Amino acid sequence: MAKLHRLDASADTVVWGYIGGRQRPVLTIEPGDSVALRSVSGTPDDEVPREWIPDALREIYAKVTDRGPGVHLLTGPIAVKGAIPGDTLAVEIGKIRVDADYGFNYMGPMSGLFYNEMDDAEIAIVPYDRERRYGSLGRASIPLRPFFGIMGVNPPEDWGRITSVTPGRYGGNMDNKELVEGTTLYLPVLREDALFYAGDGHGAQGDGEIDVTAIETSLEGQFKLDLLKGTGQEWPYARRGATLISMGFDEDWAAALKASANQMIGLLGEQYGLSRREAYRLCSICADFRITQAVNGIKGVHGLFDTSVITG
Repeated sequence: MAKLHRLDASADTVVWGYIGGRQRPVLTIEPGDSVALRSVSGTPDDEVPREWIPDALREIYAKVTDRGPGVHLLTGPIAVKGAIPGDTLAVEIGKIRVDADYGFNYMGPMSGLFYNEMDDAEIAIVPYDRERRYGSLGRASIPLRPFFGIMGVNPPEDWGRITSVTPGRYGGNMDNKELVEGTTLYLPVLREDALFYAGDGHGAQGDGEIDVTAIETSLEGQFKLDLLKGTGQEWPYARRGATLISMGFDEDWAAALKASANQMIGLLGEQYGLSRREAYRLCSICADFRITQAVNGIKGVHGLFDTSVITG
């Protein structure tokens, strides 16, 4: 029988600023099991009431000294028994809740779309209402739509450590706001046991994430992790109900768009039996291709296609 596990963020269960390299799992599960996972964001010095700072965040800052080149606190990795390269890890995203009284938005020099425009770093604190349904930022009351900016598997060990900032075949820092509750993310397994991790919680984000951050916040989410054997999948994609979500990543915008469109055309062929020309035509008529994020070095474009239009 499938089990529900719990994995809290602590000094013993987080990886700071990198993925890959030699890592031991902090939890091992069977395919089909679920994990209630908590991630934390921020610093113990955030200018908020002291009781708003999670104890786990203080512990991590005090005890974790092994830090990579990135900035993200990632909970994991989680080993899924039997996963081998060539399989697909199907990540069914369950309920996600904001697990903090506030979030924050950072912008500063040498980051974001207008990276030469700012000389000083600036952090805006975004307090939430009591039910954590809205965030307050100046005159704006922002509906919360939480998701994990980073979900991924570990790349092959011989790739070494990779910064947590850039997305890739392994998923990682995709910052795709479509990966909300009710969505299933499909990740190519690149290493034995997959080694799944999640973090970079967002309370809300716009497509593009242009100033380099969203509403960064602590989250708790539930993930059901299952295996599809021998798929040969190469890049991440997702589905929510009838909506297929393709993803493309590249340093060049045009190449990222082509990768996302090419993946969508391929998925429509594999899953609905369409010829390449039929799928290409339908993508032009029915699909929306959007900027996922513009600020992680490797840019992202995602496509949305409502497959309910395919009736035959």
